[in-house]
Amino acid sequence: PVGITENLCFRFRQYLLDHFTGDTPMNYFARFKKVLKAATKEGYFRVNPVEDIKGKANASKALKENLEIEEYMALLNTPYRNEEVQDAAIFCLYTALRYCDVRALAWTDIKGNQLTTRVIQRKTGKPVVLTLHPIAQGILRKRRLFCIDFDPTDHVFHLPTNEGCNKILRQWMKLAGIQKKITWSCFRLSFSILLQDRNIDDATVAYLLGHTSTKYVNITYKRHRPKDQT
Repeated sequence: PVGITENLCFRFRQYLLDHFTGDTPMNYFARFKKVLKAATKEGYFRVNPVEDIKGKANASKALKENLEIEEYMALLNTPYRNEEVQDAAIFCLYTALRYCDVRALAWTDIKGNQLTTRVIQRKTGKPVVLTLHPIAQGILRKRRLFCIDFDPTDHVFHLPTNEGCNKILRQWMKLAGIQKKITWSCFRLSFSILLQDRNIDDATVAYLLGHTSTKYVNITYKRHRPKDQT
C-alpha cells in the first residue's frame, strides 16, 4: 500500500538525520528521490511515494576545530611512528583532500607538480586540477622512495580505516602539544581558513576545495571562532 511505502520513506529520511550531519542527509535523500522518480516513470509505482517528502539538512551543533599556522608547523616538526598516516595527513593539510579522496589517490592522478582530482567541474565538465604545494610534493617524493615494485595504478597511501586514522591523529596531536579535538575532517576546514586569512578570494578557495560555488565556503568552511579564543 502507498501509505506504508510513504511511511518507510519518512523513516529513511529520519534515519539519515539521525546518522549524518550537515547537508549529507538532504543530499542522500535527493538521490533516493531521484531513483524512485525514475522507478515511477518505469511503471513500478502508480504514484511516486516520495514525491511530496522534502529532504532535510541537519546542522551540526558542534563547531569543528581547525589548525592554525603555528600548529601546522608543530605537526611538521613532530615525527610520529606511523609515517604512512602522518604523511597522508600532512598531504591533506596542503591539498584539502578528504579521507576518502586521499585513500583512493593513485600515482596516475599525479602529473609532475599537479594533482588531478576526482571532482568534475559542472561548468566545464573537466576535473579540478591542483598545483601542489612544495611540502605536498616532498611527501610524494618520499612515498615514491618506499615503492619497491612501482605500479603507477597503485595507491599513494595505504591507510587504515577512518576511525583508525583518527585514533592515530589523537596521539600525534598530543605529542605535538596541540590541545584540540582534531579529526581528519578538520583538515579541509583548516586549509580553507588559512587561505581566507591570507585574503584569498572565496571563488579560488571554493575551486581548491573542489566546490562548484562559494556556498559552502561561506557557510561551512569559514572561521567560526576568533583565532586567539581560549
